[in-house]
Amino acid sequence: MARAAAGITLLFAVVATACGRSEAEVVPGIWPSWLRECTHANMPARCGTVEVPESPSAPGSRRLPIRVVVLVARPDRPTDDPVVALVGGPGQAATESAGQSPQRLQAYGQIRDVVLIDQRGTGEAHGLHCPPPASATDLMGRVFDPARLTSCRDELAARADLTKYTTSLAAGDYARILDRLPYRQVNLWGVSYGTRLALEIARRTPDRVRAMILDAVVPTDFTWPTTAATDLDAGLDAVAGDCARDPQCSAAFPDVGGDIAAAFAGVRLGASAVVPDPATGTTGRVPFGASDLAYAARGLLYNNGAWSLPLFFREARRGQYEAFAEAYVNRARTLDRTIARGVHLGVYCAEDLPFVDWTRAEAAAAPTRLGTYLLDEYRRACEIWPRGTPPADFRAPITVNVPTLLLSGRRDPVTPPWTAEQVVRTLSRARVVVWPFGGHGVDGLVSADCRGRLVAEFLRTADPDQLPLACTTQDPVRSFWLSR
Repeated sequence: MARAAAGITLLFAVVATACGRSEAEVVPGIWPSWLRECTHANMPARCGTVEVPESPSAPGSRRLPIRVVVLVARPDRPTDDPVVALVGGPGQAATESAGQSPQRLQAYGQIRDVVLIDQRGTGEAHGLHCPPPASATDLMGRVFDPARLTSCRDELAARADLTKYTTSLAAGDYARILDRLPYRQVNLWGVSYGTRLALEIARRTPDRVRAMILDAVVPTDFTWPTTAATDLDAGLDAVAGDCARDPQCSAAFPDVGGDIAAAFAGVRLGASAVVPDPATGTTGRVPFGASDLAYAARGLLYNNGAWSLPLFFREARRGQYEAFAEAYVNRARTLDRTIARGVHLGVYCAEDLPFVDWTRAEAAAAPTRLGTYLLDEYRRACEIWPRGTPPADFRAPITVNVPTLLLSGRRDPVTPPWTAEQVVRTLSRARVVVWPFGGHGVDGLVSADCRGRLVAEFLRTADPDQLPLACTTQDPVRSFWLSR
């Protein structure tokens, strides 16, 4: 469920411990001394570090450094209700990935501060990362290599209790850190897994949350990867249908469904591709199987790469899998760089995998293009990884009375609109907006103006019923790739 991340250098960082500063010193409207002036992405900011206990219920447990960056709208003083950006993965660092477009975040927020808080186990200070595979060939045919994962588990366990990196514990960190920030209320903006974290924060501290934006919704009772295979097929079928209704695309690719079927039939007979590896700077031939093709197509459906799929499947039908293989390698290398596997598996192995109905999930996945590939990969990984224990009520529906805007992409292969519809049933002041040509956290439109207007208006009014929705279907959509 991940999005690409950009680096960030914190120019100032100080440690604020619970015993070193009294909560009485935190005054709304006044910057606390532990947040020092800094610069982030050429924007004025405040930067600092807070320590939290790894195991809050165990006195004297290891303390974790959590980086905090506030993109300030008014350098002289905090704004009234900032936007707290919660990112995906799980396992991305907010100070890195949400820092991709800080100007856009602030523009959407309409002169609000934007608060970036690294989730425990992410970021430079304490990121629970696993070493990446050495070559592009090692990436193929698997998401997790058991031997490498076992070695990584043993290395990380020397400096972390790997059962303590769950959503509920992270939400507790956010509650502690928000208590140290000069804001009475905040607006939560979660993307992908960040939506699950937002929901849990709101459940714990509803009075602190003015409004929520949930973009590509991951419910707390999601059972990843139960529906990954069927949701991928639905996304591919949606793209094929959109191409058939597009005059230029249908003229260039009159049988996208046939191209997809032929590409998968061909790759099952044995295929390979020559790809450049951005991690090593080398180019070489790699084996390319049916699971690799499906996983590559799934990655392209996440974003506006979906517009390339009819073209790529036409090439693959002719035995040319290079475009898919390159997309696969580039995405895998990005995930290895940006996702802290200790957090990724800490979340899924505790909160999702134990609740999968394996008989039903395998039966549903078996006839799909992806098959049981992700089910098998995550089940094996979670047999290796230590498993935490979420609270007994963690998977209960969220019932907070917080104004909420839920955004979904119709083509999204991981959190399609049904996930938002599931969550909205128990939210009393909420609305779902579906982007007809959207993917995972993207809208599929030519410009970001429509998304920006919706978000800015919702943050201004905190009223999900009064939104300018016409642009979601009237703004120009992107064009399918007809050639390269």
